[in-house]
Amino acid sequence: MEHPVIQNARAAGKDQGWIESTEPLVAAVSGGGDSVALFFVLREIYRGPIIVAHLDHGIRRLSSREDAEFVLQLCKENGIDCVLRSACIPLQKERGESLEEAARRIRYAFLEEVRRKVRAAWIAIGHNSDDTVETILLNLLRGTGLAGLCGLPERRGSIIRPLIHSTRCELRQFLRERGFSWREDESNLDSQYLRNRLRNELIPLLKRDYNPAVARRLLSMRKTLIPCRETLEERGRNAAAFLRRELPCVVSSWDLSAVRRLDPSTCAEVFRSEAARLGLKTLDCDRFSCLMGLIHSSQGWRFQWEKSLEIRAGSGYLALLDRKMFDRPPEEPLVLEEPSGTARWGLGTFRWERTEKGKLAFSDFSAFLPALPEKPVIRSSSDAVRYRGIETMPWFYRKGWPTVTIGDRMSWTPFWSKACNFFEIETNSPRVRIQFYPEAGAGELGNGV
Repeated sequence: MEHPVIQNARAAGKDQGWIESTEPLVAAVSGGGDSVALFFVLREIYRGPIIVAHLDHGIRRLSSREDAEFVLQLCKENGIDCVLRSACIPLQKERGESLEEAARRIRYAFLEEVRRKVRAAWIAIGHNSDDTVETILLNLLRGTGLAGLCGLPERRGSIIRPLIHSTRCELRQFLRERGFSWREDESNLDSQYLRNRLRNELIPLLKRDYNPAVARRLLSMRKTLIPCRETLEERGRNAAAFLRRELPCVVSSWDLSAVRRLDPSTCAEVFRSEAARLGLKTLDCDRFSCLMGLIHSSQGWRFQWEKSLEIRAGSGYLALLDRKMFDRPPEEPLVLEEPSGTARWGLGTFRWERTEKGKLAFSDFSAFLPALPEKPVIRSSSDAVRYRGIETMPWFYRKGWPTVTIGDRMSWTPFWSKACNFFEIETNSPRVRIQFYPEAGAGELGNGV
């Protein structure tokens, strides 16, 4: 009869969609009991090639190096390719980031890099059902919605959790029965980390003094809630796609008036969906309530989501943008003296050239303007407010967004307005073709996990 851990992994593989796959798979192996169990379970049941990825995080120095040597030897003995990398995570923490958050960010970035390099379909993580229970309790303590009460997702994108139906104790018993060794991470006993305090102190207390079956009860609750969560997530994804608008140089943007009309539950799902899509942290209850208050207030505010990423509201839009890009000092006005050329200005790049005679024409990012004795000037839109059309622009664009002016009589603001001309131009007069190429937005910021 097949071992229960193997049975559980097969069931997880069927649910998560990888059990029949023959494509390459990256297995995250740290050397601890969970990841070593993952290694041997996958070696037994996965049909495609397996590549082990190990990150020497540099937190425990000597024992970290010994973990790396253990994993390398394990792969060598079993004929499995291994990708090792060393990183001193304490020195790579970003401002406001905990050691745990930095380790998680760097680890998943490394795993995704390996996945792309070897063209793998999957990244397998050794999380088990006890990790799910701990995550539910962590989310409760921090403030959570329905999604947080469901704990760890079994699969998100290419990330799979084959051991999610087995407990930590069952995994170690599986290793002992097969005669496999593993490395113990002594930092798991360090209760300065919140998750470790839950694991080592709170959960044993709940089992001893309140309910011996607390873990099973939480997992049962999770199973009940998952269909509700999936329904809400689908509603959030659909609403987010409907509300999304195209704005240049931003990470994402939405219709402000439509967001205001959403009920709070749907609005929460919209931003949770966008966080997952963009690889951002999910806002906790308190911060989401703060954002909702701003959304229903007047425009002109800013809300920090994560690091330098902010949501700003203006001219009927909500925009998630990088303040490092938008808050740079405005460029000096640039006179287009030469007949043709290229110049970097503000949030993008201009190209211009003289063209044949013809009609004036304008699109979002290209214009045919008259070639007059007065040379076109590229200037900050905030300095061109006397021209029509700029008043419709969101306030957060005006400093770094360009407007092309010709004397006091004509202006063209890429994306925001067609040319405003206040005089008649001869149809067969020479033209200047001007094109503007905005900087790409922040784009995909990572893989949600």
